[in-house]
Amino acid sequence: MASILPFDELNKVEDRLRQQIGDVRLPTEDNKEIKEDVLDMLLDFFLLSYAIGNTVTNGNLGSEFNPTVEDVNETVNKVVAGKTWTERVEDYFSKGGTVDDLIRIVETEMHRDANEAALLTAKMAGAKTKTWITMADEKVRDTHQYLEMMTVGIDDDFYTYDEDHAPAPGLFALPENNINCRCELLFS
Repeated sequence: MASILPFDELNKVEDRLRQQIGDVRLPTEDNKEIKEDVLDMLLDFFLLSYAIGNTVTNGNLGSEFNPTVEDVNETVNKVVAGKTWTERVEDYFSKGGTVDDLIRIVETEMHRDANEAALLTAKMAGAKTKTWITMADEKVRDTHQYLEMMTVGIDDDFYTYDEDHAPAPGLFALPENNINCRCELLFS
């Protein structure tokens, strides 16, 4: 799935952020209008990522599952490591983080939303197993390389050697196992 995520759209989001904010630091609380515009733009992007995960998985499995509004909201606004994506973005604004910091959040959340949508879609389509697939390059972290080609039941978690676990890429308890993840799942 990682290969079909909306990278053209991500590039547009990054370009728009750099136009609005610049390349240096995010505006602090002083500029609420820019912050609200950024949050709205990111929400639209995360909803698109969810839709892509759902659509691609439906296509791969020959199903027609359409998530409820509650399904989508639960995924997009999920608390990860104690915070929602909105709270993480707010933190970067309040600390004067960089656009690059914000893009890392966007990439991580995009990936999580698409994988969680894919997993729900696969479950609803009747898939019984899921297999972890990495990008198989030098950037793959050891904990994810450990999972390469591991197959588990559709409702089971993948467990890494560092005792972290997740039902899908981007859904680990430890943030360091989610940030910049590019892994995907195959369903059967």
